[in-house]
Amino acid sequence: MNDSDHPYKRLFSHPEMIADLVRGFLNPSFVSDCDFTKLERCNGSYVTDDLREREDDIIWKLAYGDRTLILYLLLEFQSKPDNTMPVRIMSYMALLWQDLIRTGVIVPSDKLPGIIPIVLYNGEQSWTVPQNIQETILMPEPVSQFVPSVPYLLIDELRLSVHHLIEVRNLAACLFGLEQSSGPEELFEFGEKLNRWMETDPNLESMRRDFSLYFESTLKRDEDRSLSNPFQGGTMLAEKVDKWIAAYKAEGKAEGKAEGITEGRIEGMAIILERMKKAGMSVAEIAKITGMPEEEIRSLI
Repeated sequence: MNDSDHPYKRLFSHPEMIADLVRGFLNPSFVSDCDFTKLERCNGSYVTDDLREREDDIIWKLAYGDRTLILYLLLEFQSKPDNTMPVRIMSYMALLWQDLIRTGVIVPSDKLPGIIPIVLYNGEQSWTVPQNIQETILMPEPVSQFVPSVPYLLIDELRLSVHHLIEVRNLAACLFGLEQSSGPEELFEFGEKLNRWMETDPNLESMRRDFSLYFESTLKRDEDRSLSNPFQGGTMLAEKVDKWIAAYKAEGKAEGKAEGITEGRIEGMAIILERMKKAGMSVAEIAKITGMPEEEIRSLI
């Protein structure tokens, strides 16, 4: 399983992301007994040949009390719901259990480890597919006991309410919040806020780079507009801009220009604005930082 296949998948290769996914979207009474320090990503030898072909799926082992459960994440990169999902979930779970027996992880006489199937969906259409295969099977009432019940947890990312989880800095909710952004400005501002927080935790540096990769490859969709990557510049870019502006102001004072803007200072400011533009900042972002009208900025660059 190669995490470079899709930047979104890379984000779920981090135990911190998986832990927050569980904390935010599963039953709190279950979460309280989970030991997230023992989260373990299952390697390729842990899954069947059939499942290895499911390159977008991710499997983690999760310690719960004295037991080990399996989190099965199925990532759906498609624009509309998949009506075969209930059957797929049932099939993949059976294949995974079968492989645990085949590889000797468990013996046939043992009880099977629990599997929690989670479907992450980010399509534009609402998910209307039943979330349990039981709802898709027609069976006469006298033999209804033979209808299997295999539910899965659907996380319909674009239609979730995640604000309360973002406030407590839940990483999974922050990812879904980025996807729900209504436009470039909101996307950049939220990304910048998330980046500032992640910069304060050295343990999140690798994930911050993966957020940057995901932003560049997926979220930055507007080709007609230069939208800077909030996960690349970070505080370093902000500090650099502050230094440019401070130097500009100091130069003005040194020249003894108490009022007005001389031609030299106009040229100096134009240079600073040009640097900010080359750093990937939009006119709106430059205006927000400098306090200058957007029209004046455009006239200088």
